[in-house]
Amino acid sequence: MTKLRVVQWTTGRTGTAAVRAIARHPQLELVGCYAWSADKVGRDAGQLCGIEPLGVTASADIDALLALEPDCVSYMPYRPDIDHVVRILATGCNLVSTMYMLSGRGYGEEAASRIRAATQQGRSSLYTSGVYPGHIPMVSLAVSAMCERVDQISILESLDMSGYANEQMFRAMGIDLEPDDPDAATATEASCGSFKDQLRVLAHALAVELDAISFRAEFATADQDLDFGYMTVRQGRIAGIKGTIAGTRAGRSLMECRSVWKMGPDRMTPNWPVTNGYVIEVRGSPAFECRVSPATAHLDGAVTTALPVVNAIPAVVAARPGIVNHGELPLVTAAHLVGID
Repeated sequence: MTKLRVVQWTTGRTGTAAVRAIARHPQLELVGCYAWSADKVGRDAGQLCGIEPLGVTASADIDALLALEPDCVSYMPYRPDIDHVVRILATGCNLVSTMYMLSGRGYGEEAASRIRAATQQGRSSLYTSGVYPGHIPMVSLAVSAMCERVDQISILESLDMSGYANEQMFRAMGIDLEPDDPDAATATEASCGSFKDQLRVLAHALAVELDAISFRAEFATADQDLDFGYMTVRQGRIAGIKGTIAGTRAGRSLMECRSVWKMGPDRMTPNWPVTNGYVIEVRGSPAFECRVSPATAHLDGAVTTALPVVNAIPAVVAARPGIVNHGELPLVTAAHLVGID
């Protein structure tokens, strides 16, 4: 078996999970690693990610990384650099990413047009996924295959987020802002932009046209100061978010991406319950409910975000040029990973 050559782009929490997965995947070979921060340049990618040395040195030299002629770049920065994305794709290298808004118009029509043009120039493919948005909505498509009529698809992520130490992300979502701060709703909606692209992908896969996509959110406030070690949420500030992004046609909600995100299991008002996982409801004839929950006490969100992207690499390399979404790829699975040591 000829292994596919992969460059990992950044080694944050999700990138670290990706490096570990690539290193043990029988179809993949890590040949390069892009370092975003100067202190990581020159260090072994394996050591950066807490595993044995891999003989791959992290570099900030993009030309040198692309000269390695990778089949795919696993692209996982905190925020994308569209110039980098276009440059990678235009060389003929495929790209998979957890930046879900790259799947559509999330970063604006100009960025989307540049990306589409780069895939045609390089005859390359771009695929985005993750856990939610990403893989869990793909499960809803599989459930819908058992229906003779679908009235609505609703997907809920309901989690205590406090175990995921990412202050930058939480503050960008509006956590620890005053609930009546006008920036709070704006920040939350901006952080949910990827779900709007997710609904467009679902609609395309289900051959339905949406008239509009709406957003609404409610906030829960901390009953006392909440210290999580990596950040503090002050009393009376936002500690929980309940949001709905709905795709509608003729004023009727056909599909919804919903969320209940809390910083801690309690000590906030209102204190919404969490299901600690995902609930998919397909209403129609017949109707179904599907739950995806961790079988253990701890679920590593970085792993569940990275693996749907890493495991898609073989299919993406084989895909047609352009932006490909999960309605157009074969079902992404843990192929070649069953029973490995």
